[in-house]
This record gives sequence, structure tokens and C-alpha cells, in this order.
Amino acid sequence: MFTTLKNDRLVVLGGLIPLDGRVSWVPPQSRGFQPSNCYLLSEPGAEGGEYAPRLLVDSGLAVHGDEILGDLASLIGEGAGLSVFFTRAEMDCVSNLEPLVRRFDVERLFTGGVINPFDAFEDLARAGLRSRRRQIDAQRTSHGDSLARSAAIDVAPGRTLEIEAPLLRLLMTFWGWDAETGALFTSDTFTHGVMDRPDGTRVIDSTTEDATTAEQVAGHLFAKYEWLPRANREPLRDWIAAKFDELDPEIIAPSRGCVLRGRDVVRRHLGFMLKALEPQHAALVPQAG
Repeated sequence: MFTTLKNDRLVVLGGLIPLDGRVSWVPPQSRGFQPSNCYLLSEPGAEGGEYAPRLLVDSGLAVHGDEILGDLASLIGEGAGLSVFFTRAEMDCVSNLEPLVRRFDVERLFTGGVINPFDAFEDLARAGLRSRRRQIDAQRTSHGDSLARSAAIDVAPGRTLEIEAPLLRLLMTFWGWDAETGALFTSDTFTHGVMDRPDGTRVIDSTTEDATTAEQVAGHLFAKYEWLPRANREPLRDWIAAKFDELDPEIIAPSRGCVLRGRDVVRRHLGFMLKALEPQHAALVPQAG
């Protein structure tokens, strides 16, 4: 299923993960359905069929591959061209790359880290996709690398996805900022939004009944980042607060969990996150057993 988030310029695609105690990146007691997300950024083409630039942020879980690729084909056309940006080299982000390459014309790949996250996909060498890879890096350099580097992705003329490595991360991770839609792509942070039923909405906005608490946010945060309760969280808290003050996003777009839409909603959930990271709130740290 897909949901339009901002006109025809931002769409979220993906499936749902049933939470029944077997999912390692959520609190064991968490129940309901967690959205697994990837995002399509588009610019409308001119009349007469001119090509419309497109960028896919992550590719979702393999279990949702047929659904994601089918929805993508309905949005951009079978076999159409697009670029792909991976926020992380983990399977919930890269799993559908190989079927994506088979079905669409993947023109550019933007990834980070030293290890190529798609080395295991044999078809990519035949597709000549390795030559289309661009290394994401905060520092542009032409020395010591065989891959082109980029700190930003040109989505379309006048529209750029700015890339930054967040201070809060487990493996090499990148956030993306799309000023055109006011969307901040936060990868595996802000993943706490859970749906009560599979036919519910995957977007929390001003029309949604939202019972989120700081305790819930802390539970999801510490389930993924298990080292956080033992860490000095103040620098992480300060970094996130400063980044949100700088960008003032209208949309938080995580790779898992409900999308948060509307500045009031974003600010409320930012408050939950900052409270969860406060060192004096020891009661928010999930207890073993």
C-alpha cells in the first residue's frame, strides 16, 4: 500500500510487520503492526511526456517486495528510470534492490560505508550497476577512493536531498533532508509509531488519535540501540534538538514506524524523543525481564 504525503512529490510505500513478540528491534511487549517504509520523491514532468526525475529512499523488506514494486510501477510506469538512496546497509533497507534492478531502470545508487551493501547480488554486475554507485560522504574528495562521492543528491533541477550522518546510529547511517516537502528521513530513529490494526493509517497527523508517550518512545529506542541506557545521552539529545531547530521539519519519515506529519505532531514527538534521552529519566529505561 502507498500513501501520498505531500502533493505528488512525496509518497510512502511498503507493508506492515505484525508485532507478536518475535521482532527484535521493538520492545518484546509491543503489539500491533509496524509499517515498513520506503519513499518515492518525484518531480512532475512537463506536459507532453517529459521525463520526471525520481528518487527512491530505501527499498523496504523483501517480504513486501511484490507489493512495493507493484505500487512503484503504478506510480512511475513499468520499467521507468529512477535513482535509489540507501539510508543504511541493512536488510530492511536494501532487500529489494535486486528485484528493483530487474524491473526498473536504476540510473544511480547512493550508498555509504566502506563495504558495498549489494556485493551479494550477482545480477548487479551483469546490469553494470556498480559503475552507477555514488558514495555518500559529508566530505567531497577525489583522493583515495574509486567511487564518486556526494554529500547531497540532486533530485531535480532546484531540488536537492541533503545528506548527513546522524550522531545517533548503530551502523553507518544517513539522514536525508528534502526542503521541498519539509521531510526529514530519519532511517531507524523515530520508529515508535505503531498501528493498532492493519487497515489503520500509517501516518500520525492532526487528525489521528495519538496516544504516544515518552515511555513508548524510549522502549523502541532502547530496543534497537541497546547500548543507550549505559551511554552518555546528553550529546545525542543536544544534536537532535539542534538539528530540528535548524531544519524545522514538517514530516518525519523513518524506515520503520508511522510517518509523523505536521509541525505540531513533529514537535510533540521530538519532545518525547528528547525526554527519552534525558539522563535523569531513569524510569524510562526498559527493565530486563
